[in-house]
Amino acid sequence: MSLAAVVPHLARPPALLLQQLVQSRGGRLLFDGLDLALHAGDLLWVQGRNGAGKTSLLRLICGLSAPTAGRVHVEQGLLYIAHKPGLKDHLTVLEQLRSSAAVAGRACSEAEALAALAPVGLVDAAEQRQARLSEGQRRRAALAQLWLPQVPPLWVLDEPLAALDTRMVERLAQRLDRHADEGGCAVFTSHQPLPLRRATRSLRLGEH
Repeated sequence: MSLAAVVPHLARPPALLLQQLVQSRGGRLLFDGLDLALHAGDLLWVQGRNGAGKTSLLRLICGLSAPTAGRVHVEQGLLYIAHKPGLKDHLTVLEQLRSSAAVAGRACSEAEALAALAPVGLVDAAEQRQARLSEGQRRRAALAQLWLPQVPPLWVLDEPLAALDTRMVERLAQRLDRHADEGGCAVFTSHQPLPLRRATRSLRLGEH
């Protein structure tokens, strides 16, 4: 069913729509009656203590789990980078990046992958197997997907700042700003604020 049929009064369909979303885990209510519409250019910072349901919400948005009640509608494609990116240790940095793109149906050339590794400072490590990467390098290798061509309009990022230095945090913020300027949007969790130029919406879980 199209979003226009579900919400006919919306002049501009949101990229992400949550309607009366309820989620429980282990018999504990995480959130109840959550409503949210995210439009082009929106950046949403999901906050809350550990165990408040931040990752659970992101997994619902990505269709990786089902809500207890309510519905999630994603208007177009999305890109999800989990807190533990699930990199394959036997692949090189370059192979992993191209493989991730191919799995998502967005094949990229070697030149395009190398160009995406440049902003995250991993061009020199392109042929290195990921088993030998530090935690910070592994995080940057996962985030390199954000610099690939033809990225989806909705980004869902779980703790993208983990193990990043200040310079890379600033570079990620610049990339998010540019993505929003170009009509994209993003949902992210973080224990610290991002130095974003654009205004950021916030959603705090665990306060019901």
